[in-house]
Amino acid sequence: MNKANELMRKAMDAVDDGLGNFPEIRIEACFDGGALLRLDEGKWIPGRFDNNIRIDQPTHLLGGDPHAHVFGRKGNELIVVNLDGSASHDMKGRLHPDDAEALRRQGFNIGVNRIVEWWLAHTQGRVVLLD
Repeated sequence: MNKANELMRKAMDAVDDGLGNFPEIRIEACFDGGALLRLDEGKWIPGRFDNNIRIDQPTHLLGGDPHAHVFGRKGNELIVVNLDGSASHDMKGRLHPDDAEALRRQGFNIGVNRIVEWWLAHTQGRVVLLD
């Protein structure tokens, strides 16, 4: 696990918003013209392991749908999936049945084959990422 993921996991474990077992991380950041915005991320849910899936808010306050980070038993990030079932963060793979079902219960559109993928399209010498 890289240092950023390790720090994020430690921060998530340290913060509890009082809503049961769903820790929350609050990030303050400056955007466009110095306006201070708050981003609430990190709703943890159980999949095949206790609290191994973190659902984050859409595109860091810029709109869009939530995405989920799925972690393995040892805390390593396995895959990141968008609400529509496509891959996010250039990560693709196949979800464990328990992780797929947990995401479906949260409204994620996970196919019956549990495969999360993206495609590269070559157009006029450019490579375009298609979700």
